[in-house]
Amino acid sequence: MSDALAAAQRELEELRLRLAEAQETIRAIQGGEIDALVISDAEDSEPPRVFTLDAADKPYRLLVDQMHHASAALTIDGVVLACNTQFTRLLRRERQTILGQPLQQHIDPPGLPVFEALLRDGLAALAESEVMLRRADGERLPIVLGVRALHEGVAGVCLLVVDLSEQKRRERLIADEATARAILEQVADAVVVCDNEGTVLRASRAAHDLCGTNPLFQRFERVFALSRHDAPGTRVDLDAVWRGEPLRGLEVSFDRPGGKRAELMLGAGPLVVAGGERLGVVITLTDITSLREAEDELRRRASELQAVDRRKDEFLAMLAHELRNPLSPIQSSLEIMNLQALDDPLANQCRDVIERQVQQLTRLVDDLLEVSRINTGKIQLQMERIDLGAAVLRGIETSRPAVDAKRHRLQFACPPEPVWVRADATRIAQVIGNLVNNAAKYTEIGGDIGVRLECEDGRAVVRVRDSGIGIPQEMLAEVFDLFTQVHRSLDRSQGGLGIGLALVKRLVTIHGGQVEAHSDGPGLGSEFVVRLPLWDGERVGPEAPRVDKAAAAGPSLRVLVIDDNRDAAELLAALLGMLGHKVQTAADGPSGIATALAFVPQLVLCDIGLPLLDGYGVVADLRARPEFAETRFVALTGYGRTEDRQRSQASGFHAHLIKPVGLAKLKTLLRPPQAGEFET
Repeated sequence: MSDALAAAQRELEELRLRLAEAQETIRAIQGGEIDALVISDAEDSEPPRVFTLDAADKPYRLLVDQMHHASAALTIDGVVLACNTQFTRLLRRERQTILGQPLQQHIDPPGLPVFEALLRDGLAALAESEVMLRRADGERLPIVLGVRALHEGVAGVCLLVVDLSEQKRRERLIADEATARAILEQVADAVVVCDNEGTVLRASRAAHDLCGTNPLFQRFERVFALSRHDAPGTRVDLDAVWRGEPLRGLEVSFDRPGGKRAELMLGAGPLVVAGGERLGVVITLTDITSLREAEDELRRRASELQAVDRRKDEFLAMLAHELRNPLSPIQSSLEIMNLQALDDPLANQCRDVIERQVQQLTRLVDDLLEVSRINTGKIQLQMERIDLGAAVLRGIETSRPAVDAKRHRLQFACPPEPVWVRADATRIAQVIGNLVNNAAKYTEIGGDIGVRLECEDGRAVVRVRDSGIGIPQEMLAEVFDLFTQVHRSLDRSQGGLGIGLALVKRLVTIHGGQVEAHSDGPGLGSEFVVRLPLWDGERVGPEAPRVDKAAAAGPSLRVLVIDDNRDAAELLAALLGMLGHKVQTAADGPSGIATALAFVPQLVLCDIGLPLLDGYGVVADLRARPEFAETRFVALTGYGRTEDRQRSQASGFHAHLIKPVGLAKLKTLLRPPQAGEFET
């Protein structure tokens, strides 16, 4: 019984407290001390409900609701007690979703510490600061919050919100305008902004400097009278530009106020705003005068270099011609001496010395011209499938006199089966000949030279090794440079121009191969290694053996030798006479034609550089006559450039041979011509 009484007394006491609270609330409402009621239930999960009270201050509430700025009343914890319509528009939310909710949930997280500080500071005095509001759709909005304490009613603050988005937009526009002006002032190109009719609205400092006046509010074509670069004097048509069509990379010319012409690169494009409206045209004029002047200077220098290179080639061709001319009679004299048995050992020795020196001089001249042709890309390779072993043997044979002269021991080793490569057999023989010559030259008398051909990793490898003076390590990378010799001395005992290895390098490279030099040092010999790609085409049978055209002695022929070098003509005539042929000579073009008309030769050996009428004119004249239809015409000259050979063929020669010509080669000429034939 006592427990029930105690519970009843507690319930009675709670009812008295609620009655006192209700009486106090009624008194406060009647006294105008409160504007709203916040009702919540601790046991209820629903958010607190806020009830505003209409009283005598209703007109003031209506005034606040019609303000242009957003406003709200908050508790000291940030819960929204009341807000005007502008506040709901700012948040883009319904009023019932805002009231009774903490405003913190609408503040961008980085700004929450600022907002909390405003709530605290606003209780004591007016406080304001910028924060970022987050709208219902996620858009972030910059605002200024002004906070002041509520002096009547519940403890809280009054909030005034100012939308800064328009102000920020204007600030950005001002900043963008300042940036654009700064860019226009600093940019090196002339930049001009025009309206759609072509009136200049804005121009960079460079544009002002280019036209020499203030172009603003003038027609673009009047202040910038542009003409086409490819058609001087023709004005540039910009009608398409004013219609909004883009223009890129048009070269134009412009006469500056001082009279100096400027070369410009013109570009233009429409000025379009975000909505797609075309406000005007942006034109850029890039000054390329210096670039064009530099290009003109480069072209001028290139032309000068080409002229120098042409004169160099002409000089080398003339030098070769002048050097070969005296070699020709010497070579003929040697051939005559070889045909006659000489009993005097000293005479035989002298003849051999002269023969070796002629070969050396001939090789030097040929190498000098070969390097020039390769460097200028004028050499043409006769690429075919060849047996590399045979080409190597031919190269060794060409160097045999140099090897024998110093009594070297030379050994050659190669696989029993052919090693097929795609190459120019003559050039490969030249490469090997130069390497063997180099080995013979730089090896003491009685040395050893080894040539080995093998296959490694899909490549053909030729090794030329000697027991000579060797190469210092610091020179290995330079031995293939033009005019480089490892051991130079005033006595020039080894001779040469430093061309042979440079020629080897270039010939191997244009064959798609590599060449390397190896040496353990001075006195320890050297090894040169040439690598060439193996033939990867269809395997075909062995090549047909070459016919030795000199093997069979032909019938006696009527031969005309036309050469302004009397010694060369007479000695060649004597040599041909010893072979059983009837020979006549002439010293210039017209006399050569006259002699041919009387003699009707079956073979004409004609120099190119003749007085009065050159060899091209002689052969053109004779071949036009029917009586010379069966005559063989051979250019025998010191000119050996590719263009010289081509001109000889075009003029009607059947062959183009370079002085001096050996007896074996000469014998191959002593036969009637064949249709379409041309020998070099």
